[in-house]
Amino acid sequence: MSEKNPNIALVLIGFVLVIAALLAIGFAVYKASYTRRINKRLAEGRDAKIKPMMSPVKFVIVILASAICIVLVLWGLLIIVFTAKMDKQKKDMILYPSVHFYREESLEDSLFAGYKFGDEIKGYDRYSKQYGDVKLEIYVTKNSFDVFPYILVASDYVGDEQEITVSEGVDYTFSHEKWGNDICPDSLVAIDIGGYKGKFKFTHNVYYSNDIEYLLNEEPDESYEFDFRIHESGSIECPQLGLTVDSWD
Repeated sequence: MSEKNPNIALVLIGFVLVIAALLAIGFAVYKASYTRRINKRLAEGRDAKIKPMMSPVKFVIVILASAICIVLVLWGLLIIVFTAKMDKQKKDMILYPSVHFYREESLEDSLFAGYKFGDEIKGYDRYSKQYGDVKLEIYVTKNSFDVFPYILVASDYVGDEQEITVSEGVDYTFSHEKWGNDICPDSLVAIDIGGYKGKFKFTHNVYYSNDIEYLLNEEPDESYEFDFRIHESGSIECPQLGLTVDSWD
């Protein structure tokens, strides 16, 4: 059994115990009041002005039935909210940017088979960037309504460091997607927009290490960010690449 199931069971048991305790307290209070009224009627006789009360047993039945109805209504509302949340998450998975890697076999089985670092790719504008020993080739689609990935990125390192790990990620709204790989110039990182309209940040990090502890706990040795924005018209904006809305006109 997973860790979540015992927690859910404990919550349900606690809920039932609270309901039972409230019913017991309510029953005790109601029975005391009911007994006082019965005693008053017996003492004053038929002339006593006392409103009739249901019996304690009937009171418990009514309260228990009401509690069950309330629980069922709340349970139904929870199911509706949970279902709506799951549907939204599924839509988010489709509509928000995601990162895919094309290298070695996956590259050869893709539409970009045979790609070598610095090659032109049909249907994309190429932007070359070099930051010290790090070289980036960024490809942006010419047709924003195409089914191919909007953005492709290839990277290379030309310095003297022997151990290199590249970590690339996409940040948007409330989510962050990040991947790490050893350096491989003849490969592509594809950013699939999936119908998303809005801002997202692409980050290219370089670590001069292959040690997993270092990668998890230390800041990257080199880091480069590109701020993209997808407009409703489909145009792509990125100040680091000199892309503006006007450049799509």
